[in-house]
Amino acid sequence: MLDGGSSPAHARLLLDELPQRPSIVVYTHSHWDHVFGGASTGARVAAHRLTATNLEELARRDWSDEANVGEHIREELPAPREVEIAAADIVFDSAVDFDLGGVTVHVEHVGGDHCDDACVALIEPDRILFAGDALYAGPGNVMTVAKAFPLFERILAFPADRYVEGHHDAVSTRSELEALFRKAREAEAGRAEAGDEDAAYFAAAFTAGRDLH
Repeated sequence: MLDGGSSPAHARLLLDELPQRPSIVVYTHSHWDHVFGGASTGARVAAHRLTATNLEELARRDWSDEANVGEHIREELPAPREVEIAAADIVFDSAVDFDLGGVTVHVEHVGGDHCDDACVALIEPDRILFAGDALYAGPGNVMTVAKAFPLFERILAFPADRYVEGHHDAVSTRSELEALFRKAREAEAGRAEAGDEDAAYFAAAFTAGRDLH
């Protein structure tokens, strides 16, 4: 299972459709909406070393309303809430492979603006890449040339034809992803196409990134 969902209820939406429970849940990163449901799966947790450290910090945090929990967490887990953060059982530094018998899941750390611990998962021989949230801007809607453009090239270097992003409804083809990356480069260069939602997103994110410096 890739990511644990934003709550036990969220995780059950997937688990209820499976013929059996997964033995391992792999986290693409440590943000709450990807890990809050992980403990409820009963599976061992696999995570990058940075993610594993972040999970320990999340487990110590106060998640009550009095601790100024964000509105999205309040919506997903109404008070009084109990948040159980599963510790990582399998910790890797750069990459790890899982042999499922005829299918291999290759999980690799890529980092990026969204978070330092971002990982992606390549499913072979299906040539599907689960990108998690790696391609999104970081806190404050910030995207930087130094991190974004090398990450784009790295993502395209994987032998994949279809791409699944953490918060995108559709599965993207390689040509669609290449077109998206071209929009990002044009937006950063000040050539964003007027009225294009993706171009406007990238233009704002790269502007925010430049303002940091």
